[in-house]
Amino acid sequence: MIITKITRKKNKKPLYGVHVDGSFGFDVSDEVLLKFSLHVGDTLDNEKVEQIITSEGMYRAQQIAVNYLSYRPRTTKEVVTHLRKKGFAVELARKVAAHLQKKEMINDNEFARIFVRDRLKRKPTGTALLRQQLMGRGIAPNIIERVLHEIVTDEDQQRAAEELASKRLTHARSSFANLEPAKRKRRLFEYLLRRGFSSDIATKTVRTVFSRATEGRAA
Repeated sequence: MIITKITRKKNKKPLYGVHVDGSFGFDVSDEVLLKFSLHVGDTLDNEKVEQIITSEGMYRAQQIAVNYLSYRPRTTKEVVTHLRKKGFAVELARKVAAHLQKKEMINDNEFARIFVRDRLKRKPTGTALLRQQLMGRGIAPNIIERVLHEIVTDEDQQRAAEELASKRLTHARSSFANLEPAKRKRRLFEYLLRRGFSSDIATKTVRTVFSRATEGRAA
């Protein structure tokens, strides 16, 4: 097979159509064109063509992934899923993600740290819910546990649970008012569990906030 023509296409990014033996063969970016030093008159075999097409696919996938990462940090799973939606094979998507990991453009450890700090800053959240959210984004269990251990303490969780419970009682005072004390406590306990707090912290928090409420009424 002989390259008989190379034409520049009208695209935002440089793209070239490579014609082989008088017929259109494949498109390549300027990056791949230079990488393989393609010129009119060059002879190509099937193996060489396959290498060029594979390299072009890798290059395009990388460009899409880098653009995707430019908006905010992403996990490895998110990048692979995005590339799959763009039509790339799973093997290629994983290869691109691994390449970007080596360049430290994808870092699941750092993503998990940023994610946890951001969630805790926005709203009091229990570790169980944080763990579930991180797993949903494809973060490995060992990374999740390490990050939670680094960032979240039992004291932090207790304070967060009490803050959330106090706000809940204040905002839901009218709906709680006509309930029996035991039922109010159970509903608050269940709410804290849904927010990801452990049963021990939820139990202690319910006891604490209701005790404070009783002392406040007595005063």
